[in-house]
Amino acid sequence: MAETGEELQELRQKNTVSNNGGQETVHVSTREYDKEQHEKPWQRVPSTIIIVLLGLYFLLGYMTQLVEDNMPTPYQDIDIARDSPDQFSEESAWRYLRLIMGDEPRVAGTAYHLQKTRDVKSMVDDIARQTRIPVRTDWQYATGSYLMNTSTPFLNYYHNLSNIVAVLEGDSGFNADGSTRSSILVNCHYDSVPYSLGASDNVVFCAVMAETLAKMARRSQRYKHNVIFLFNGAEENPLQASHGFLQHPWSRGATVVVNLDAAGMNGKPAVFQVTDERVLSAFKRRARRPNAQAFGEFLFQSGAIPSDTDFRIWRDFANITGIDIAYSKGGHVYHTRYDAPDLLREGVVQCAGDMLLPFLTELADLQDLDTKVESSTSVYYDYLNTSVISYSRTIAAVVDSLISLLAILSVLYYLWLVGFQWPMIRELLLAVVGRVASLLAGLLTVTIFVPLMVATTVQMRYLTQPWLVVPLYWMPFIIPAVVVSHMYDAWRSRKRAINRSIRALQAMAASRLILAVVLVVLTCIPSVANVRYAVSFPLMLMSFASIVSLTIIRYFRMKAWRHLIMEATLSVPTAMFSFSLALRLNAMLLPVMGRAGLDSPDYLVAAVNVALAALTCSIVAGIELLFSHRRLWLTAGFLSVICIVLMFIPFSPYNDEGPSTQRHYWFHTEIKSHDINGVVTETTTGVLVTKHDPYSTQRVLPALSNHGINLHSRTDFTEDCETYLFCNLPLYRVSFGQYLKDGLFLYTSGPAPFSPTAGIVRRGRSCIGETCTLELVMTAAPHNMVTVWPHVGVQLKSWTLSPQLPPAVQHAGRPYYVMVHSEATYKGTLDQLSFNLTLIVPLSQQNQPLVDVSHHAHKIQHPEDYTAQFEMILEAMPKYFNFANFMTFRNNYIF
Repeated sequence: MAETGEELQELRQKNTVSNNGGQETVHVSTREYDKEQHEKPWQRVPSTIIIVLLGLYFLLGYMTQLVEDNMPTPYQDIDIARDSPDQFSEESAWRYLRLIMGDEPRVAGTAYHLQKTRDVKSMVDDIARQTRIPVRTDWQYATGSYLMNTSTPFLNYYHNLSNIVAVLEGDSGFNADGSTRSSILVNCHYDSVPYSLGASDNVVFCAVMAETLAKMARRSQRYKHNVIFLFNGAEENPLQASHGFLQHPWSRGATVVVNLDAAGMNGKPAVFQVTDERVLSAFKRRARRPNAQAFGEFLFQSGAIPSDTDFRIWRDFANITGIDIAYSKGGHVYHTRYDAPDLLREGVVQCAGDMLLPFLTELADLQDLDTKVESSTSVYYDYLNTSVISYSRTIAAVVDSLISLLAILSVLYYLWLVGFQWPMIRELLLAVVGRVASLLAGLLTVTIFVPLMVATTVQMRYLTQPWLVVPLYWMPFIIPAVVVSHMYDAWRSRKRAINRSIRALQAMAASRLILAVVLVVLTCIPSVANVRYAVSFPLMLMSFASIVSLTIIRYFRMKAWRHLIMEATLSVPTAMFSFSLALRLNAMLLPVMGRAGLDSPDYLVAAVNVALAALTCSIVAGIELLFSHRRLWLTAGFLSVICIVLMFIPFSPYNDEGPSTQRHYWFHTEIKSHDINGVVTETTTGVLVTKHDPYSTQRVLPALSNHGINLHSRTDFTEDCETYLFCNLPLYRVSFGQYLKDGLFLYTSGPAPFSPTAGIVRRGRSCIGETCTLELVMTAAPHNMVTVWPHVGVQLKSWTLSPQLPPAVQHAGRPYYVMVHSEATYKGTLDQLSFNLTLIVPLSQQNQPLVDVSHHAHKIQHPEDYTAQFEMILEAMPKYFNFANFMTFRNNYIF
């Protein structure tokens, strides 16, 4: 191609327009165009090289993945001085990991959970005996309750839960009453969900905490603040043990918290939530290989990721600010049988320790952590695990405005180089139209193909093959966008003959202008302040790169292939940031689709990935114009055929050998309804299979049929869900209520009876005026849920449980109230729970039933109690089914 620098000079000097037969022509060097304006072979980059360029960007994405996955070399005990206080040992942490985890699930309330609680207490006692700095330990038992404000608020009642606590004494010390003065709280949980060893969720962090405690306690000089290491025993109940710890006197001095949890396995621990800039600053200074993306916090707090952590308790009930850190990669294993130590990669534990040990050491000596501060939110993100950038939301508005201005200045710089005249301004605005047309072409193509794939093939294929998001969503966006870009450019080049490189620069300037406008609009929306960096940071890098490239082109000869190499090279830092963002978001998003309960999860995945593709492509949008138009259809057609073939190959979302499984929650149940006199009026027994992905109920009956098992079944509970509370089906967690209407019910014999028999009896009923009191006694199972549903005209004024009523939720025009109850530490017997309901009842209704009460009683980790029929059904299921099986009795009462 002709020397573009000279072309820019001519454009700037001779920016005049003539009209020859209706065709506008800019007076530029005749070396670029002959009379027929046909390019010579050496003046263009063949369109087939687009495949090479795509391949190089795919390679860059792969290299970004390698950076994301890179782990430190593990340290062994032999590599570290025995009394070293600042070097973490993965070998030592693995010993703690095996001790804490054991070989069975540690479900709160089970005998094995109690056994491992003893082991954790012995572990911290052993550490305390070998320290230079004093360490106090305690085994806390706690009983209490609190209101959980979820979409369906409920009273969360825990009985006899266990926490193991160790305090590394600092200069702040203790008060005379035994409570702590200024302290850093660091929290993990050692309990697990049913039928999962919970290696990552959350034994890894408990082991890392134990090794960190052992190392920090070897320092000869005390830290400024106490450090409280809380090994909590009932996070999965949910979030009960952290609330229970607030009753402990050692909790009173906690000024900041470092909460450690997991929603995946392997990778680098990711910062999920931040409410204290002091803690974030310490993390930035000391954490090695930092992984922090406020975008993850945005998704987490919006509910897109259906999980929760103890950080909610510290924030909402104790006013303790801090940081929430969790594993987010490998969400396929989260809460499944594959969350086991054999899948933990070498170096993962070392990486977590290299983050936590120096981070806590820094916090423990900070001067300004003596008191609590008000919660605050920040914008934060890291660049390829090298360093963290953070600033307040207020500063974010300034930063993003300045970046928008920088982008606009880079566009003005382009206009100054080509000549700041109306013809070139008009061409730039028309290039903006071309960029928008390309974007719409990509969106339209994806909008056409995704419904076709959903209708004709299998959803969630990305569970086992995450790379499929590229041919299924990214490439269907990119290919038509490039084709339309070239078509538009060919049309404009006939109207206005401009050097190909300058047309590419023009298109890139148009892309920056569009992103600048988008960023200005986003800056006006405070709620997205902590995620705008996904646009602003790439735009900043793009703007600086454009200034560099424009300056080079101004002074140096630049043929098309040289220009291509330069632009591709300058785009590398920006592209790697965008690839990193895409990899992390997909690592969180894709596994969630297997437990989100959506009928068509592919639509959400497509939308997110098209947005990511559009953002990533904007980095180099315009570079495609350096390629020739000729035979572009061959290149586009070849890539399109590959994508279309992959679109309609029915890859399985699941793998018999894991870790991508189909999540199943089965309730072997007996449902009984009682009349006002306590007489059983109806009994139903069977197995409820809830729908957590599009296929979790579809594949059960064919599997049974293949094994010659024929059972009566039911799949549509819409009418029951409109009539009865929670569809008259068993419910373990309130959040599972959304999955009931599409469940599958297999009619079988009932589960083995509980001993003692769980249920609720009325001990008394009295009315004074319009105030009536019901005295109820519940014989509990290890886990229980109770619903109270007053009849029309009756108002529930209060109950004797504490705290008072959660906010009422309406069903069928009647408010209802929910309590979740658990025995969180095994003791061999179960206590009764007595409580009263105080109702406001019109005198005319006092001889009638007043309220419906349902008791859902559960055993959630008792495979030894399965009936023979239930075991036979389970054995008929495919290997890729991941079971969490509950034995449950639902009793419906009228009082």
